Amino acid sequence: MPSFDSGRDRYRFGPEHLGVLGCLYEGKRVTSDLVKARQELQAIGVISDDDVVIPELARLTDALAEPIVLVQIETTGGQGMTNHGAVIGNDACYVYEGWPGEPESEFVRTDPSTLVWSLARVVGLRDRDANPPAVAVVTTTIGVVDAGFVALSEADTGDVEEAAEQLRAVLAVEGGLADPELTVFTHLLLQLNGNWRMTVAWNNRESGGTDVRGITVLDCGPLGYWLRERPAEPILPGTVTSDSEFRLVFTETPRVWELISQLLPGVEELPISVER
Repeated sequence: MPSFDSGRDRYRFGPEHLGVLGCLYEGKRVTSDLVKARQELQAIGVISDDDVVIPELARLTDALAEPIVLVQIETTGGQGMTNHGAVIGNDACYVYEGWPGEPESEFVRTDPSTLVWSLARVVGLRDRDANPPAVAVVTTTIGVVDAGFVALSEADTGDVEEAAEQLRAVLAVEGGLADPELTVFTHLLLQLNGNWRMTVAWNNRESGGTDVRGITVLDCGPLGYWLRERPAEPILPGTVTSDSEFRLVFTETPRVWELISQLLPGVEELPISVER
């Protein structure tokens, strides 16, 4: 069920509820597959029986329908992939967060000046106090990484030492990795909490086309954060194969914060029509 908190200007919606709002924004008839979702929105009082959206919700609807900047975040962990992000409109900025296994996301209004902080919170960025590793850069291929994950899924996780030896053997055979990279990469995969991919898109000022920037970061727990430099973001469909280079670079928390900040466009990069 959808819900809203008027005191904090936050909403909990699923894809069907957003579909209803999109129909109403465009002045179209709500399709039969969205009737139940419309009834749920009416039940919580965010749209009237005549399909009039309350003023508070109109700000979110406008931002979703005519975004100036879109941020998409994919977080992958033990419970699978979850989608989050942010949308900046002319009059409001909202951050949304999903929950593993749940269809609905929570949309919370935020100030653009605090957006970097909000995005860092969404990906769980925190000071790991990780010591610099024996090597700060690990280079291999996508195929080796895939083989490593297969080995992890088949290993006996109850015996950490045995799992480490099995993983180390696979990485050495598949990719020819040698120490110290081999040991570091083995432990990175063993300690991996998850990874997140953040992509920012906006209409540029010069050509009216779309500009995109992105980063992918691996959260390796006590071993810190590792930026995936290769393949570089944004990745276009069909451009990555098993032979593609895979390169990780140890990155301290303050630098990750800077990278998130640098993803967002400056005012000079946005369409002239954007209100300053």
